[in-house]
Formats: sequence, C-alpha cells, structure tokens
Amino acid sequence: MKYWSACYETCRKAAEAVNVDNVLMDYLGVLRPRHWLKSLLILFPPFFAGTIAEPSVIKSIPLVLIAFSFVASSGYIINDVRDAEFDSRHHVKRKRMISNGLISVPTAILIAVALFATSLLISLVLSKSFWIYLIGYLLVSLSYTFILKKIVIIDVIVIATGFLIRVLAGGDAFQIVVTDWLFLTVFMVALLLAAGKRLGELILLGDEAHKHRKSLNDYSHSFLEGTLWFSASAALVMYALYTLEHKNGLFYTVPVAAFGLLRYIYIVHDGKGDPTEALLKDKQILGTGVLWMAMISMIIY
Repeated sequence: MKYWSACYETCRKAAEAVNVDNVLMDYLGVLRPRHWLKSLLILFPPFFAGTIAEPSVIKSIPLVLIAFSFVASSGYIINDVRDAEFDSRHHVKRKRMISNGLISVPTAILIAVALFATSLLISLVLSKSFWIYLIGYLLVSLSYTFILKKIVIIDVIVIATGFLIRVLAGGDAFQIVVTDWLFLTVFMVALLLAAGKRLGELILLGDEAHKHRKSLNDYSHSFLEGTLWFSASAALVMYALYTLEHKNGLFYTVPVAAFGLLRYIYIVHDGKGDPTEALLKDKQILGTGVLWMAMISMIIY
C-alpha cells in the first residue's frame, strides 16, 4: 500500500511540475475545436431528408464528424504555422499556441499530419469516396493558406467553398443527393459569412488591417457591405425556393431564417463577423438557430 501511495505522490508532483492541464489545453487549443461546429453542415443532407434519426445514420454520425473535424484542424494548424509572424501582431491571434511559441513548428506539423492520417483511416469505414472530400478540403485549405488568401474576392469564394465541401461530403457519407437549391443556399450563406468575416476584420483592425491580412488592403467597406446584402438576399431567395420544393410547410421557417441573416449583418458592424464566435456568443443568433432547427424537426419529422 505504501508503495502505491508513493507512486501516486511521485506522479502527482511530476504532473504539477509540468502543469499537465495547461499542456493538454495548449495542444487542444491548436486544433481550434470551436471551429468543429462548422462540421455540423455535414448533417444537413440527412437532416433535411428526414433520415437523420435512422439507426444506420446515427451510427455513422460520430465517425463522419470526427473525420472532417480532424482534417479541418490539420488545415488550421498549417495556416497557423504559415501566419505565425502576422498572428503575433494581432491582438487576439497572438494568443494562439503556435504564434506565441508554446508549440513548436515541427510539433505542430507532426500533429497536422497525424490528424489528417487519422481522418483518412476513419473514412475507409464510411463510404468509398468520402476520402476524396477530405483530400479535396485539405487541398482547398492549403491553397488558401499559401496563395489564395492574398487575392481579393477569390479569398472569400474559397472560404465559401470549404462550407460547400462539408455539405457535399455529408451527402456522400449518408448516401443522399444534395439538391440544387440546398447547394445554392449553402453557397450564398457561406459567401455572406466570408464577407462578414472580412468586413468585421476591417472594422475591428481599422488602419492596421493591411498589416494582418494582405487582402484587406484591397477591400473597401462599401464593397464588403454590398456583398453582405447581395449574398443575404440571394441566400434568402434560394432558401425560400428550397422550402417550397419540399412542399411540407417548411416555408414557415423562412421568416426565422430572414431574422438570422439580418442579425448577423447587424453584429458584423460591431466587428463580430467571425461565424463561429457569432454563433457561440450572440444569444439572438444562437436562439434563432435553435428555433429554426426545432421548427424544421417538427415539420419534417
């Protein structure tokens, strides 16, 4: 008994010496787990198709979400490695584990490779072609990180493409055809979010914006404002047409969707354009999302 007590005490002191909790949080933080919320788009095809409650779908959901979240995290890590110097001058991004030196570049790259390899292994038990979407997403992410993020307009299109790949991957994983209207709706909403993120950065960073992101030097407030309203209007029209295609009363959710779009545009002007942060921190957007999903669930199911 004394032996095991001594072992426990030794391990406890060792853990305290290296501050195990903080180390684990550092490594978890580099994955950007908050952004895994975006992977929920994968569930849109089965959710709208009315099949998400089927046993075969429920069984696959954890693996699908983990696989895509891991490949997304690998892309985030490479992006953080690439932008470490710029992030170190940003009032928020300088807290990231790579930019502040808490995690070394070789270690970060090793984690990214391990995450991507794990996601590919998981894809082998899902569908014959799910791995294609994982590789496609990573290629788009890397292209954005090293080249396309510097090109005005192209950068927001690429961000929107990442959202689209998630939906298409969900259709493939659950063997559901993604309809034209759903495809267009997601694209326009994604374009809205991408433009909102850029406008939020422009407002928040002010005259220092170009020092943190090259493309911000080429964007104007009026252009991004116009893109916001254009994409929001198009998204609402596309979604309305999609709901009419269902012919089951889904169009009653259109006013709720309209409020959500308007609320997002409203908070963008406070520099809160990041989609993940908007969903997590704005109570009205979060409440609108919950209400929207609840209405759809009652109508379809």
